[in-house]
Amino acid sequence: MSEEKSHQEAPSAPAQAANLHHHEVLIAGFGGQGVVLAGRLLAGAALLEGREVVWAPSYGPEMRGGAVHCTVIISSERIGSPEVSLADSLLIMDRASLDRLKGRVRQDGLLVLNSSLVASPADMEACKILPIPANEIAEELGEQRVANVVMLGAFLQVRPVVSPESLIEVMRQLAGESRAHLLTVNEQALSRGAELARQTHRG
Repeated sequence: MSEEKSHQEAPSAPAQAANLHHHEVLIAGFGGQGVVLAGRLLAGAALLEGREVVWAPSYGPEMRGGAVHCTVIISSERIGSPEVSLADSLLIMDRASLDRLKGRVRQDGLLVLNSSLVASPADMEACKILPIPANEIAEELGEQRVANVVMLGAFLQVRPVVSPESLIEVMRQLAGESRAHLLTVNEQALSRGAELARQTHRG
């Protein structure tokens, strides 16, 4: 398994919208689901807000469609270690990833599930479980590739570690002129995810 880690020091500007001082996130799925991009968007938004960030994508040995997960740590202070043993939040895109990583979230943590592909587990009742039909929403929007952004929208509604506006700004920077036409559907995906979380989340 190959792993790339990026430990970046944030600029000195204060965080603007995050109300969680230190948050550790694992995002997992299979190749092609935009797991690494989701982590990059989250990390980039945190950097814009002046936070300290670790972004560490990890790939399975398969050439295509293999297991992928991404670690993102966002903190208002210097991060001592880039490793995450128990995440504060776990974003799961497929069943195999849940089976592999369900022991890697704190008992009082948040589990955001892509309920299009994963049923809510009966043995994780200590977590706050947020089922989001990300694939269906992406299909309704006419772009299957934005399921990852739907998941991010839901996550940020419940755990606002960065502002949606910062995430959209990072999307704009990454898209450039050649993919500017995709910004609208990505903004819609973020909004739909947040809306679903408001409707679903309790506590």
